[in-house]
Amino acid sequence: MERIQSISKHIANKTKAGPSKKSPNDVVICCAVRTALTKSNRGPLKNTAPELLLLPCFKAIVERTKIDPKYIEDVVIGNVLQSGAGVYTSRISQYLAGWPDQITTVAVNRLCSSGLEAVTTIASKIIAGVIDVGIGGGVENMSMYDMNSSVNPDVLSDEIFENECARNCLLPMGHTSEVSLSFFIHLIMLFKQERG
Repeated sequence: MERIQSISKHIANKTKAGPSKKSPNDVVICCAVRTALTKSNRGPLKNTAPELLLLPCFKAIVERTKIDPKYIEDVVIGNVLQSGAGVYTSRISQYLAGWPDQITTVAVNRLCSSGLEAVTTIASKIIAGVIDVGIGGGVENMSMYDMNSSVNPDVLSDEIFENECARNCLLPMGHTSEVSLSFFIHLIMLFKQERG
């Protein structure tokens, strides 16, 4: 409960400053696109490789912003389940889009918020002056890369099963999203009470 109240205060403090105040540290999102979305295991894209889901997004960014890809300094793509820690997907998509190989690429895995973490990483690099232009996003194909099949119980240590918190790390994301949803609903209710 203390943690929820602490986060609520952070949110309240951020909103008091207001979005209309400009700062030299402002980061501007110039384009927002998303990968196609269909039902897992039965939708028309169930067998479409993640790099091919990401490719139209990369092309759309260039088309919409008119940026020359040589000015893109870094690409961070959130990804949980793909092989090669997910970096293959983003790098291959860049090459398929015709982008130069000088653009650095990294994949981040923060489970359900990997794409958001990628955007935050790019924004942080811009604020720090490390880069001027970057792309952050995420891609998954849950039909091709199933989270449950990625856990091999034969290689897990016995200690995991003796510790409740460690054991809970093995819960499927569907279960954890229910827990997260109730947490955020509670957080929003506290935030509304504080403001109101």
